[in-house]
Amino acid sequence: MPANATRGSARPRVVVGLMCGTSHDGVSAAIIETLGYGTGREVRLLHHLVLAYPASLRDRLFAAFPPNSFTAAELAHLHRDFGGLLSETALEVIRRAGRNPSEIACVAVQSPTLFHEAPDGDRPGVHMEVGEAAVISERTGAPVVADLRPSDVAAGGHGAPLSAFVDHVLLSHPELGRAVQNIGGIANVTFLPAGGGMEDALAFDTGPGNLVIDGIVRAVSRGEETFDRDGRRAARGRIQHSLLTELLAHPYLERRPPKTTGREDFGDPFAERTLRRARELAIADDDLVATVTAYTAECIRLHYERELLTRGRLDEVILYGGGARNPVLVRMIQERVACAVRMHEEFGIPGDAREAVTWAILGDESLAGHPANIPSASGARHPVVLGKLVCVWPGRGRWQPSS
Repeated sequence: MPANATRGSARPRVVVGLMCGTSHDGVSAAIIETLGYGTGREVRLLHHLVLAYPASLRDRLFAAFPPNSFTAAELAHLHRDFGGLLSETALEVIRRAGRNPSEIACVAVQSPTLFHEAPDGDRPGVHMEVGEAAVISERTGAPVVADLRPSDVAAGGHGAPLSAFVDHVLLSHPELGRAVQNIGGIANVTFLPAGGGMEDALAFDTGPGNLVIDGIVRAVSRGEETFDRDGRRAARGRIQHSLLTELLAHPYLERRPPKTTGREDFGDPFAERTLRRARELAIADDDLVATVTAYTAECIRLHYERELLTRGRLDEVILYGGGARNPVLVRMIQERVACAVRMHEEFGIPGDAREAVTWAILGDESLAGHPANIPSASGARHPVVLGKLVCVWPGRGRWQPSS
């Protein structure tokens, strides 16, 4: 069925989406009721929540990130235990929505990314997540669609941004050019030209979102703070433009779309180098937080000017993700874009729920056998059905293969 298909069934489906972003502080979950497919899809959010990672599990995850090493047993146990956490999160959002697991058409999962490497010339990319889908299916009794990104990577793509499909479905406009800007650990944008079709969407990672800010705040507070709550440190500090100029020389910012990034570019080693440089320049802690906050905003501005405004008119920026709750970062973005800045909540879906809703929609498309990547955004050679289907088998679950 093509991406612009409308109703596929007269009965709405109930779907759960689980998202573990690059900040790796918790699982975002959403449960939706949905009807139709593609641009004809209708979506109603039933409930959403965020559950923090248990500290011990988070520590084990961070201990597995490059350049650290681990044993096969440690990886296997981490894979199993994250599957258990994701199972608990799915069951909790189902319970809070007043639904029964037997009603769930599928659970769609973005597990924590253990390693991601973008394609480079003839070298294909690679993407690996940790969190056993079989555990989720066993404990919920529902089909699970997992590992969505590797399907796009196998077709030559970056595996991201997959949100472009959902951005177009939910937010494209016949007369307004829109930039849908997610600010999670990494920031990514989808440009939706006025009146454009799915194939006209442009999407890519603009660079760091909260990842560098969080890393710096953890360092200067010696672990007592994990993020800049309400932008308080940035509000007290002053941007140090000499350091900001150095940060803007990062080679990722010079690459052209399609492109993606992650911890491999802007994770803890980058934050540690930035902190060392700030110490050499005698930059105060709050000034450093203000500077890396401006860095996120400047990366967004740079990409808008070079990649978006050269392709069409930009009337609105729609923000969501954790960075949208940082008023200082939002103000910095507003100062740098010459158009209206709106919050995703204005469009009926809370920003905190949006990434999990994205995965629910993508998983539902996959369960129906519909491609849901946009090759012009991800760099894939062709459209693909995303993910791997895992289900309780045989006879224990409600899902059965068609005859």
